[in-house]
Amino acid sequence: MKNFTSILIALLLITGCANAPKETSTKLTLGLVQSTVTKGANQSEITKTLGAPNIISKDRQGNETWTYDRISRESTSGSTAGIGLGGLFGWLFGVSRSSSSTSSSSKSITVIITFDDDKSVIDFAYQSLEF
Repeated sequence: MKNFTSILIALLLITGCANAPKETSTKLTLGLVQSTVTKGANQSEITKTLGAPNIISKDRQGNETWTYDRISRESTSGSTAGIGLGGLFGWLFGVSRSSSSTSSSSKSITVIITFDDDKSVIDFAYQSLEF
């Protein structure tokens, strides 16, 4: 009976962990911003698509302003190896060649959205950089 209980508990733990919630990370892209942020759109639409802003502030007129500022980096690397001098007999003499390459790029996007008292977009600006 003790073994059966232990096995049952182990199966429940494994089954519970197998269905872990999926992460929903929205990648902020220029296309997503351009298709979502329009004058008249409301805060709930913006939040649903772009997620939470990095900064929430008020401007001089008292309008709520949201700022999204995201930076991403992407790196790729590759390598090749082959037989050099000697062609098919290169392995016999221990001669070989190899090369590797690495490249990286960074992207930055900043979005500033201003809302009126009704929580609707009245103005927005964005900047996207790739370097």
